[in-house]
Amino acid sequence: MSVSKYVLITGVSSGIGNDITGYLIDNGFYVFGSVRKDSDMHRLTQQYQENFTCLKFDVTNTEEIKTAFKSVHQQLKGSLLCGLINNAGLAIGGPMELMDDTKFRRQMEVNLFAVRNVTNIFLPLLRGSKLQKIRGGKIIMMSSLSGIFNTPFNGAYCISKHAMESLGETYRRELMQYNIDVVSVRPGPIQSKIWEKNINQYDEFSGTEYGQLMGKANKIMEKAEKDALPAREISKLIYKILTRRTKLSFVVHKNRMLTILFIKYMPARWVDRIFYKQLFK
Repeated sequence: MSVSKYVLITGVSSGIGNDITGYLIDNGFYVFGSVRKDSDMHRLTQQYQENFTCLKFDVTNTEEIKTAFKSVHQQLKGSLLCGLINNAGLAIGGPMELMDDTKFRRQMEVNLFAVRNVTNIFLPLLRGSKLQKIRGGKIIMMSSLSGIFNTPFNGAYCISKHAMESLGETYRRELMQYNIDVVSVRPGPIQSKIWEKNINQYDEFSGTEYGQLMGKANKIMEKAEKDALPAREISKLIYKILTRRTKLSFVVHKNRMLTILFIKYMPARWVDRIFYKQLFK
């Protein structure tokens, strides 16, 4: 391989992960990207014919991840990954009271336990040394505004991303000896297939006391989708994080400063009233 910057990205079949892949390849990186389906593997291999290896593994399957690790390790031939981007994830919506236990556990499995699993397995390819001044790789947690702000009917996702934030900070403080940095990216609405997967997907609650509220929640999501930023905004930020020393967390939003001020300084009781007016009146 003629490049010296190697990065692993989970969940590159579409959306943010796919855009990051293309952007990094265009800017001199070699990308190892994971997908779950053979069809996606074939499509992406055709799409990115240089400086790209498609890895087929489910982030919740430890044995598949270990197999992928062996493949990446062999291809690196002693080099280190300069980055691991934990991008794969899903969002399961619904009221906390009625959400099926299996779905709640699935949310945690993909957005939290799998992130820890992937990170632990690939850590040997990221380790540098603070003492020997060997630069380690960067771990980028693709979190969300939901990792620092809770919203109704999005509870399982919010909880998983809050936990992901804690996981990332803990890793950063434990891995300093290996010269590994951990950075959190917190996107607001971004153009991706996640919208079509979640808008109008609450039929199971239609006959419950939450049915009417779910309709209002859908309208809020539809408005958010219209304000969504292109995935390229995330890709440019990822490139920046990988190529220089940066701050430890980034909010990505169309109205970034207003959003930060709202989340950090708006009294919680006021936020409750805003949600009450949106959903219950």
